[in-house]
Amino acid sequence: MTGDELFEFSASVKNRQDFIKFIKYLNDDFRERRSEWQNDDLSEFLEGLSGFANDMNGFYKNMGEVVDVEMITWRMAAQMLLAASVYGN
Repeated sequence: MTGDELFEFSASVKNRQDFIKFIKYLNDDFRERRSEWQNDDLSEFLEGLSGFANDMNGFYKNMGEVVDVEMITWRMAAQMLLAASVYGN
């Protein structure tokens, strides 16, 4: 699965089973393209996750979506994890 396909799949996650598939795909992407991840160790990944969680209102606003970031969905959880792979400070 390419980066674009992973991004598209994250946007289609609707339930726990989709999320489980997404985690597998994300892990496969890490194994195959770790050098393309900006945050390729756990500390950097968690910093990216924290940063994205803090700024996710802006992400959804830029995507033209109105979402309640206090009530995350399986889709939002997948998008948070994907963003953590590249989200910088």
